[in-house]
Amino acid sequence: MKLTAILSAAAVGLSAIGLVDAQQNQPACSSIYTRKELLSLTSTEWNLYKAILSAMQRDGWFQWFSYLHTTWFSQIHGHSQFFPFHRRFVYEWERVGKQYNSAFAQPYWDEMRDYRAPATSQALTSNWLGGNGQGAGMCVQNGNQAGWTMTYPTNHCFSRNFRNNGNMNTWYSPEYINSFVQRSTSMADFRPGIEFSLHGIVHLDVGGDMSQRNSPNDWIFMLHHANIDRLWWQWQMNGHLWTMDGPNYDGSAISLDSNMPFFSEPIRSVMQLGYGQMCFQYASNPIRRRDMDASTESRLASRLPKEVLAEWFPQTAKSPVAEIAPTVELIADKSGKEIPYPGTLSMEWIQSHGFKVSEVKRVEADARRFVDAMKKAGYKSLH
Repeated sequence: MKLTAILSAAAVGLSAIGLVDAQQNQPACSSIYTRKELLSLTSTEWNLYKAILSAMQRDGWFQWFSYLHTTWFSQIHGHSQFFPFHRRFVYEWERVGKQYNSAFAQPYWDEMRDYRAPATSQALTSNWLGGNGQGAGMCVQNGNQAGWTMTYPTNHCFSRNFRNNGNMNTWYSPEYINSFVQRSTSMADFRPGIEFSLHGIVHLDVGGDMSQRNSPNDWIFMLHHANIDRLWWQWQMNGHLWTMDGPNYDGSAISLDSNMPFFSEPIRSVMQLGYGQMCFQYASNPIRRRDMDASTESRLASRLPKEVLAEWFPQTAKSPVAEIAPTVELIADKSGKEIPYPGTLSMEWIQSHGFKVSEVKRVEADARRFVDAMKKAGYKSLH
């Protein structure tokens, strides 16, 4: 019975993918390359990528992408152009990198792994991206961009200024993002829920160049937006492959045929990985896989009361995982830690980006309600 349910669910998923492919008007890619998580890169890959990034800095590409992001800023944030534009933007960066070496594939940084204490992340050590800035200019002295001089908007040292006295704030847990992916049913809901949570807190907490409109000066921008794009793809693979609704930058209703700013290409052209120019997949979300972190889902299903699971993780509650997961006595479950409240965006940052304060506060309130619900249920996270 249980095995039959699992196989039936898988068949329905593949059938759904086949049906929505009728929306696609671009050829399937002849080959697919994989974007890996940053810390999973081999030493050979990392050394190659560092050399490519240094060459891109030398040739002015960091300046160019910072200029583009600044110029089009108001048209690509705060509305439904956010996801498609940034998918196309990161792809364009990756395409330039491949001109230096075809092996280049833009990695992503899974920031949710480090959400409890992001300033201590291995990614932010000297062997990788480097840490906080130092001195009056908060100039970064270690990592792959150590000592760089950025040329946009004016010449300045490459900088970071970690918020919270250099410690950063708590970011958003894997469980909360998983919950939001499951609960969102429209782009008009999904976009602000991600843009004003994980997206915003990482930009603001890293600080320096990363907190400005010229944030592509920091390669963390590309790692971060590759991760945000990975989450969008995860949401797409859960019944929203062609979902595009909500407002466009000019206030009109957005559609798959709306053009992305600067690129003047229809949003439709970037919606489905594995077609057209989007010939990549994510290591944790292969193109044909619809499931999320199985170990996390199993833990949620076995440790949350059914009514809590149904409210916060509706897809997990209806999945075979919930049926087969063993029940664990909450009182006896001593493993893991409570999920902390995530940090919030500053009013100055919200207003400087032209975001609606009420929308941001709604998203932050949802995250706090989630944490309260998990605490009340006695849930402990292993992350």
